[in-house]
Amino acid sequence: MSIALPGPQRLLSWSHGSAEVWALSGAIHHLELTLFNGRRVRPLAEAPWQGEAAIAGDGAIPAHLRYLGGEWACVPFGKSAADPVVHGFGTDNCWTFEEADEGVALVIDYPEDRPVERLRRTIRGVPGAARVEFTLEVTARRDCVLPIGLHPILAPGQAGEELRIEGACSHGETFPVTFEPGVSRLAAGARFEPPGALPLEGGGTVSIGALLTETTEEAFQLYGVDGAMRIAYPQSGHAVRLEWQAEDYPTCLYWISTGGRTAKPWNGRFRGFGVEPLNARFEAREGASAITGGRAFRAGEVWSTRYSIGVEAI
Repeated sequence: MSIALPGPQRLLSWSHGSAEVWALSGAIHHLELTLFNGRRVRPLAEAPWQGEAAIAGDGAIPAHLRYLGGEWACVPFGKSAADPVVHGFGTDNCWTFEEADEGVALVIDYPEDRPVERLRRTIRGVPGAARVEFTLEVTARRDCVLPIGLHPILAPGQAGEELRIEGACSHGETFPVTFEPGVSRLAAGARFEPPGALPLEGGGTVSIGALLTETTEEAFQLYGVDGAMRIAYPQSGHAVRLEWQAEDYPTCLYWISTGGRTAKPWNGRFRGFGVEPLNARFEAREGASAITGGRAFRAGEVWSTRYSIGVEAI
């Protein structure tokens, strides 16, 4: 039995693609992009439990997890004193659609006890290109420093397909504590260079592409990025390219979720990985992890940023 999604949706369609834009999270879902040879690619992962009544009706599960997938903005990223909602109020609540000159526009007003007053974002397909472009505006209510990030979740590729990650970075750091106890294989709190050699808890290294073919849960952060990441799917014959403003998001967090979580709603069923531009960092604190840093906002400021997701043949 399936049920209706919370809040309205709108269809975004252009010459080389289509997508659903949901009021929930202000998110884009079921993105489909068409290559020059006519082949269609769905670059974003979607949870197999979307719409299942047993999951959708369970209020103990955060709304964005009940309908996990796609891409959305996280203001603030993570969970902090600034906002008790994981990834911010805008993640687990419905936005309002606005009129837009092109594409789709959405806004959400935050409660008065939050330092953020309002978010607005636009989503448009690029005519003649297999690419979708986004803008995000943040209006601050009070002076604050907030961790901010973007949350595209990419599809993992065909069974056994070893993806290649291409993009500039100075070094990487694994999650400061064991990401998923009993499941994660990466050494906690380890610095690594080059970015393709991730340190394992028991010694040795593994590539990102190889890790994506396993059943695991991992997180690591790349520093010194230049605002672009290219993820090549060699067997599938395409690559996904993410571009953002490096001064706005100077790091990139990778979250790998390939069946390692077995609690509800995961039940070992989810396969995808986040490539998440981020202005913040994680650190160990009393045996747990904490997110620190971020962007400084001033009261009344309207800050904006741009980014895009596209596919190309290889």
